[in-house]
Amino acid sequence: MCTVTWIPDGSGGHFLTSNRDEAPHRAALQLTHRQTASGETLHYPVDSGAGGTWICFSDQGRAICLLNGARRKHRHRPPYRRSRGLVLLDAFEGKDFSTFIDAYDLVGIEPFTMVMADEEDARVLIWNGRKKVVEEIAPGEMRIWSSSTLYPYPVRRRRRRLFARFLRKHPQPDLDQILSFHHLETGDQHNDFIMNRQDRVRTISVTAAHLSARDPYWIHKDLLHHKTERRELVQKH
Repeated sequence: MCTVTWIPDGSGGHFLTSNRDEAPHRAALQLTHRQTASGETLHYPVDSGAGGTWICFSDQGRAICLLNGARRKHRHRPPYRRSRGLVLLDAFEGKDFSTFIDAYDLVGIEPFTMVMADEEDARVLIWNGRKKVVEEIAPGEMRIWSSSTLYPYPVRRRRRRLFARFLRKHPQPDLDQILSFHHLETGDQHNDFIMNRQDRVRTISVTAAHLSARDPYWIHKDLLHHKTERRELVQKH
């Protein structure tokens, strides 16, 4: 997995959207919510593998989205100490993401990329199996990421060009336009945004959140069962 975009809404909020590319048997078990030890409520789809998740939002305006792999495709060498989807949930147990990034021991964790946002700023944590790299996302910046484990560099570059073309046409896109982009078809079923590689790996869901103090919510589209759910993200301050 997957394809992720980060787009400001023009009013101080952001849209975080993820296409999940995975084996069909790894479809989400359910949409759930739970509280951390500090009382923060987390909302996320549950991965049917290790019980973690690839995307999570909280009632304190925090969000994380996970992509498998770092900048380059790595060799899969199990066993790993902990599922990346559980590491994502661990990140919400600290008082802030900076503390998690500095203190969390990632040795023995498979490489990943995490888009991490709170009410103050957004950043990308990249773990290549040896070291952590943190990239700050500038205010107003719009970004797209595609998993290095599934998409070679030429495909990722082509997707960035498609994203730039989309933004030229829609300089301030709304959620419907963003979701339309995440369903874009180019005639390449192997690498389309809604991809299918002989049903071994395919895009099984699209999840989007509006991270905003005024109108926070998230939408989960289950593409296998043709179901869409929308849930509010009531924020505590």
